Amino acid sequence: MSIDLHIHSENSDGTDSPEVIIQKAIDLQLEAISITDHEYLTRLPSNDEIEIINGVEVSVSWEELEESNAYAGLHLLLYFIKKDSPVEIFLEEIRRLKEIRNLEIIDNLQNEGLDIDKSELNNFKTRVPGRPHIASILKNKGYVNSINEAFIKYLGNGKIGDSRSHQPDIKKIIELSKESKSLVFLAHPHTLMSNEKFSKSENWVNETFFSHIQDLASFGINGLESSYSSYNKSITGQISNIAKKLNLLECGGSDYHGDIKPNINLGFGYENTPIKVPYEFLEIMKEKHAQL
Repeated sequence: MSIDLHIHSENSDGTDSPEVIIQKAIDLQLEAISITDHEYLTRLPSNDEIEIINGVEVSVSWEELEESNAYAGLHLLLYFIKKDSPVEIFLEEIRRLKEIRNLEIIDNLQNEGLDIDKSELNNFKTRVPGRPHIASILKNKGYVNSINEAFIKYLGNGKIGDSRSHQPDIKKIIELSKESKSLVFLAHPHTLMSNEKFSKSENWVNETFFSHIQDLASFGINGLESSYSSYNKSITGQISNIAKKLNLLECGGSDYHGDIKPNINLGFGYENTPIKVPYEFLEIMKEKHAQL
């Protein structure tokens, strides 16, 4: 029995409806899930068969990080978000800015000679169009062979399609989350150490990484996503040790997106490196949240 606190539905860049995700999770006998759509709070009713935690994933700006590594990225997972709380209200502004950002990306791609029209984003069933949808357009037109290749060639941080004009400052999101009595976790920590190939180096859990986490802890994040689809037991153990050393909580999830990332399975990630996120993580999270 385990949990999955990092899932995307068709409301952002996943392909499954929230209802389908819930049923799949019940069939897998997961104890709890959180649908963490990008910049959009997918509200779900309570369910007698599985525990559901309100969550969202937000891309944020951290100037010092971006200056030191143009390819780095920073995403936060926010949990226990209430309707009409300060952070949920602010998400609407982020989505508006993200729509403008999407058009900037398409302009950049057009300037490189790629035949892509802004209206094509309207073909997707989503509440939050983003880079993965642009990547799908590039793939469908034959410019790349996969979504991942689209990010490596065009859309990843530091590439020609890079635009972060919609991303709020990390400290603002943390402040709003505190006001909203939500918990803040660093999603997939390896993106702090991404490189030109939109990937992580072999030994990315190093002194630089630890220094970044120290800074984030000082900003007020509550925890780290220590269990993640692409992490082996060694990486998970190292991140867990850092969390314990800095008195941070832990969470984990598959980052399931449905058909857009077919190799990642709900509840346990990649088949060759399965994760099992313990319910104990959520118990500790709920204890911390009750103290807010």
